[in-house]
Amino acid sequence: MSPELFTRAWIFIRGVPSMKFLPPEGPPEIAFAGRSNVGKSSLINALVGQKGLARTSNTPGRTQELNYFVPDGFSGEGADLPPMALVD
Repeated sequence: MSPELFTRAWIFIRGVPSMKFLPPEGPPEIAFAGRSNVGKSSLINALVGQKGLARTSNTPGRTQELNYFVPDGFSGEGADLPPMALVD
């Protein structure tokens, strides 16, 4: 994995409400999956050093979509800079 993966700014690119809306297959992706309210969004924010990139809530089950984030300036070409998805 590229060292610049977590040193550049990340941006939200889309929320996917169901599997039929998944983006086309591309470079490898990193997914964070786990039980409700265990800190998946907080972990993403901590890894990229950006508060508020992945929205957090004290209420369990608030994430209702697969949320995709990419490094700012990501062209989709480099397999060493994968998108991240938050799966609740």
